[in-house]
Amino acid sequence: MKANSTVLLNTYLRHQGSPFSDSGFDAHRLHYEGVPTAAIPFLEWRTLSNLKRLEKNYEAYTAFSEFLQLVWDDQFELNPTEVELLEMLRVTRLRIQGLLSNLTSIMSALGAPPTAIADSLMLEAIEADTFEKKVRGYVVCHTYKEWIDRTVRDFSLLMEKFPA
Repeated sequence: MKANSTVLLNTYLRHQGSPFSDSGFDAHRLHYEGVPTAAIPFLEWRTLSNLKRLEKNYEAYTAFSEFLQLVWDDQFELNPTEVELLEMLRVTRLRIQGLLSNLTSIMSALGAPPTAIADSLMLEAIEADTFEKKVRGYVVCHTYKEWIDRTVRDFSLLMEKFPA
C-alpha cells in the first residue's frame, strides 16, 4: 500500500492538468473538510495506547474509503477515459477495505472491537466545481499517502510491543 500511495498521487496529479501536473507542484498545506490529517506531535503519537493508535487508523481509513469513492465519482465525471487512474482509485479503496477488516480483527483480538463510524460525507459534497473536485482529489490522495506513512510507523511500533 505504501508504494501504491505514491504512484496513486503521481498518477492523480498527471491527469488533472495545470497547475496540478506542473513540475514541482506542491500544495501539501491544502486541507479539505472531513479528510483526516495524519499530522500529530511526536510525543502525543509516541504515548498513544495501542488501542488508541489502532482506533485512529480505523477512523482515518473509514473516512478515506468514503472520500476515495467520491474522488472516483469526480474523476469518472472529469476524466472518464483515464482508465488507469479510475482503476487505481478503485483498487486503493478495496485495499483500504481489507485494511479495515484487518484492523477490526486486531482490535477485536485485543478486546476492543472498533465502534461504528458515522458517515462523514454529506450529499452536498458532490456539489463542487471542477477545480474544487480536483483540489479535493489531490488532498485525499496526498493525505492518504501521509496516513499510509503514519500507519507503517504505527504498525512498526506495535510490532515492537507484540513480537510475532
